Amino acid sequence: MLQQITERCYELPFDERTDRPSLGYVRGDRFALLVDGGNSPDHMALMHRALDEKGLPREQLAAVTHSHWDHTYGLCATDAPVIACKKAQKALLAMQHWAWTPEKMQQRLDTREDILFCHSFILKEYPDPTTIRVRAADIVFDEFLELDLGGVHARLMRLNNSHSEDSVVVFIPEDGVVYLGDIAYKDLHHEPPCWHANRRADLMGALDRLDFQWAVPGHHGTCQRDAFFRGMEEEFAHDKAEGILVLQD
Repeated sequence: MLQQITERCYELPFDERTDRPSLGYVRGDRFALLVDGGNSPDHMALMHRALDEKGLPREQLAAVTHSHWDHTYGLCATDAPVIACKKAQKALLAMQHWAWTPEKMQQRLDTREDILFCHSFILKEYPDPTTIRVRAADIVFDEFLELDLGGVHARLMRLNNSHSEDSVVVFIPEDGVVYLGDIAYKDLHHEPPCWHANRRADLMGALDRLDFQWAVPGHHGTCQRDAFFRGMEEEFAHDKAEGILVLQD
């Protein structure tokens, strides 16, 4: 269940069965911060049970690393104010108008507004997709926002990357932890999936300048700094060898 990384930082590990990403939690003296909202109310309920079992307070703030469904569709199940960057907010507002009938879901696949990878997991997580409720953010920032949680800070930074334009990291400087969401992954919404070489290089440089000791990716286990950078290089080399497209943009 909930795993403690440092004195103040925790994670609920990812679950690949229905593409549930890891969820982060930071306990400040004044505010508890949830990092990402999960892919459904059931995912959020799992996080709340884990916090209750540990005797930890439930979140008073929730920050999203990006707008993709698996990180945001559980936000409707928290009472905390939600924080997102402007680009993520734009996507969340658009998704609020999505209809969840089989016909509309297929239409979004046909137009590439959604992709089969997400569609398949949504059907696994939601026996009845018409129950999906997309919640937009209450607090919106542009490129950077620092939160004083009491005794510990959270720095939300939008960084250039391959995965999505609205991706941010949540850096906890006092504990040396960075919650990454999916920022270190390739672009699955491009057809075919690809890496954007220059954006990836920008991300590598930005992360290298952060003084973190622990990295928490959305769909891999928490790892130390050196292992994270080594894993990024190995994945990139593997994908290139497998013929994954690399765009120079």
